[in-house]
Formats: sequence, structure tokens, C-alpha cells
Amino acid sequence: MTETSNQGGGRAILLLIAGLPVTMILASTWLWYFVERGDVDIIGALGTANSGELLAEPINIRELEFAATDGSTVGLSSIEPKWTMLLVNDGATCDTACNELLYITRQIRIAIGRDYQRTQRLLIVDTPIDLIQSNDDGGDTEGPSDDTMPLMPQLERDHVDLNVWRREDQAVLPEGQSEPSAWYLVDPSGWVMMRYTTDVNYKDVIGDIKFLLKNSGG
Repeated sequence: MTETSNQGGGRAILLLIAGLPVTMILASTWLWYFVERGDVDIIGALGTANSGELLAEPINIRELEFAATDGSTVGLSSIEPKWTMLLVNDGATCDTACNELLYITRQIRIAIGRDYQRTQRLLIVDTPIDLIQSNDDGGDTEGPSDDTMPLMPQLERDHVDLNVWRREDQAVLPEGQSEPSAWYLVDPSGWVMMRYTTDVNYKDVIGDIKFLLKNSGG
């Protein structure tokens, strides 16, 4: 009798183990069906851990071509895939907000630590770089001044890790998502996927990027 009971219990356990994958597949299929229909909002229900703003309609800029400072044609597809801190500045002036973003992204990249080389900074402009003026005095503590100076010498002095590319008419940000006091995170595949404003604490940004670097192959 005891042997029969043990055999019965063993079969039940085997059936339970065998049935778990099937149950999980059915549950995931059911969940996906309702997500696709719009009946279930996964992101809204669970929330997100990132401090930046996920862009609702990300844009891919990997195949776009730009002009480098030496006149050559460049793009994300022609360099090593990395997580990119993207700054976009339109017009012939790098104003106070522009200079603040340059400083903030430089400090964030330095603070990333050992994974520093898996990231890069990119400034995209729509004006020839030698014509762009800056109202920054070159110091990190005194703040911007009312006087202007050519931007390029400032970048060569204070932002040696920064790539500067000029665009023509191609869009590099999702429509309606441009903000002067914001910079953007681009994944290694070229998707502009997250926006950070100067209101976000830089320590939270560093946490976001370290999490992405740790949990991605790029």
C-alpha cells in the first residue's frame, strides 16, 4: 500500500513538473494577446526604474551621415557601437543651456568609471562648427559670461572626448521631443531612446547608465 502511494505521489510530481512549462507558455501567450490588444499596460502597471524619460516614438540614427570637423563623412555605422550621450544644438550659438549640458555629460561619463570606454559623447549641430560661438568663459565654477568666443577652441580644450558632427536636414530626434535643456541617450544600435533634463540628479543618471551597461551586451 505504501509503495503504491509513493508511486502515485511520484507520478503526480512528474506531471506537475512537466506541466509547468506548458502553463507558463499558455500564460505568456494570454498576456501577450491582451497587451497587443491594448487591454493590459505592462509599463503603466509595473512602472520603470530609469530616471530619464523613455521616448514614446524613438528614432534610429545609425545609418544617417554627417560631416565631421575635418570635412569627412561620418555616422554611427562607421564607428564602434557604444552607448552615446547625444547633444543637439541648432543655430550659431552655444548658449548657457548648451554649455551646461556639455559640462554635465562630461562629468557623468567620467563618473561611470571602468565602463567609461563603452560610452561616448556626440554633439550634433546644424551650423559649420567654426562659425558657432559660445558664451562660456571656459571655467567650470565661474559660470557663463556675457562675452562670446569661438566654440571649437573651447571644445578642444575642455571636451577632448566629444565628437562634433554637422547635420543637414535629417532629423536626429523624434518629432516634438527636442528640448534645449535636455540631452539624449542612444543605444549601441542607434536608437535615440531616452531623454534627460538638467533637473535629473546626475547620480541617478549614472545609476541608469551603469544598469544598462551591466545588463546589455553593448
